[in-house]
Amino acid sequence: MRRPSAIFLLCLVSALLAPALRAQDVLSVSKSDSCMISAQMAYNNHQADSVKSLCRQAIAFNPNNDAAYYMLAKVALVEMDLEEAEKDLTAAVGIDSTNYYYLATLGAVYMQNNDTPAAMKLFEKLVDRFPSKSEPYLSLINLYVPRGMQDKALALADKLEQKTGPNEASVMTRFRIYSSQGESGKALQALIDADNKIPNPLYEGYIADIYAGSGKDSLALVWYNKALAAEQDYVPAIYGKMQTYRRQKNYGMYLIYLKSFLGNRDADYDIKKAHLEEAMKNPVFYQQYREGMADCLLEFAQADPADSAAAITSAIYLSRSGETEKAGKVLNNILKYYPEDRYLRGNMLSFLYSAQNWERLESFVDSSMTLFPDQAADLFQFKGMAQHNLNKYDDAIQTFLSQEKAVRKQKDTALLLQIYSLVGDMYHSKKDDKTAYKYYDKALKLNPKEPGVLNNYAWYLATGTPGQMPGKKDLQRAVRMAKAAIENSSGEYHYLDTYGWVLFLAGDKEQAKKYLQQAVAYGGSDDIGILTRYADVLASLGEFDIAIIYYKKALLKAAESGDQAEVDKLTQRLQAAALLGEDKKYN
Repeated sequence: MRRPSAIFLLCLVSALLAPALRAQDVLSVSKSDSCMISAQMAYNNHQADSVKSLCRQAIAFNPNNDAAYYMLAKVALVEMDLEEAEKDLTAAVGIDSTNYYYLATLGAVYMQNNDTPAAMKLFEKLVDRFPSKSEPYLSLINLYVPRGMQDKALALADKLEQKTGPNEASVMTRFRIYSSQGESGKALQALIDADNKIPNPLYEGYIADIYAGSGKDSLALVWYNKALAAEQDYVPAIYGKMQTYRRQKNYGMYLIYLKSFLGNRDADYDIKKAHLEEAMKNPVFYQQYREGMADCLLEFAQADPADSAAAITSAIYLSRSGETEKAGKVLNNILKYYPEDRYLRGNMLSFLYSAQNWERLESFVDSSMTLFPDQAADLFQFKGMAQHNLNKYDDAIQTFLSQEKAVRKQKDTALLLQIYSLVGDMYHSKKDDKTAYKYYDKALKLNPKEPGVLNNYAWYLATGTPGQMPGKKDLQRAVRMAKAAIENSSGEYHYLDTYGWVLFLAGDKEQAKKYLQQAVAYGGSDDIGILTRYADVLASLGEFDIAIIYYKKALLKAAESGDQAEVDKLTQRLQAAALLGEDKKYN
């Protein structure tokens, strides 16, 4: 019996072991694929660490798992680790150099890494290997054009059109290159030719913009209309028509397209806001078209009802223009979406205060305090002022004093002074001057030079009892306080008014005339009380002709306000001054 040779035995062992090894290979590949299924689930759930761990396990089981390298690259790109992404993509391409997505992604990474030569070389290969895919053409064009390789870019655009037919990428490449070379006629013709083949709002919008830029508004409107006929919400055409009508001062049509533009959800918020700011700079235009502008602002807010930035912008502009009811409507709508948003509620509080909607302000502060008890120290002032203006003096006093201890603890002297000043005002409104003065004294202990407190204190001391002159000591104190208010302020007209009138009551008519004249000149010319007091001082000095002028001004203001009692009172003063003036002429 012949004994088997060593070579024969080796071949026999190899033959026996081969099926087992192939089975092991299949098992490893299967385990690798199983890891990739789990990795894909982790990737979908944004679990980056799990993805990386599972992909590395997949590669350990099967070093030729190109999909694992590609997924690692995708995670690296999300994490902005471009070096790792390039390494993983290079590995994936090394395993499968025919996969378009691996190659295209690697090319994009080269571009991000500013490796222009490598990117160009790769995209040139992709254009040759995948001639029907437009993305490599576009990437390559974007590399050619900034580097002055316009001829190559134009040739590539022609090649893309030959392979895929008429397309936006080729047309816009030609347009941009011709425009950059100053060949505006060629650039325009490229768009017109393309639009004649296949009408496209993109081309039509650009054509219209070119005509508008060269002052050919009629032609521009023709092309804008063509774009809107194809796509009625096409933002560039809406914006272009709006600007064209504005340039022509055709404000009726301008408002129609402004409303459409502001109401379009696809239009950029910042551009909308910038245009509104520009439009609102012209007060003459705004006042003339106030109703139309208010409709535009409402449309701006309603374009995306949940857009808080647009809602606040609209409410601010509406409120500034006196459309307080519409501004409130906008804020109410946005609060439905964000009822517990601190910023929105803060804006609503400011709006209600400026609109003097005291009842709503009081209840809104209550609900805000419930939502944000930590902000009670900031919110109570709104509530107290609302109650004060609703003549709920006792409630207002309680609201302000409820925070006295907390404010003392915070050592907020300015706020504590404000509390005492307001409480003093409210006690005066209740005709309890004794308590009012007590709180004014508390305020002045904190700051003896506080002009607002000094002014009010002086006024109430001098005029506290209607029809009755104050005592000499009170009057002297009132003069000192009123003077100090002026010395510690910027000369506000109501402080000048107080000082002038207190001087008059103290018998110094000439000085009274001087300060009341300043009060009228520095802002009090629309104030019935100041005009009347100035006229009274003039009449007391025998200057009846000038007194009559100011009585008439005050009478006109009173008539405009509809205050009949004030009208009657001023009529009597005017008649008395006229009679005394006549007597003076004849005596």
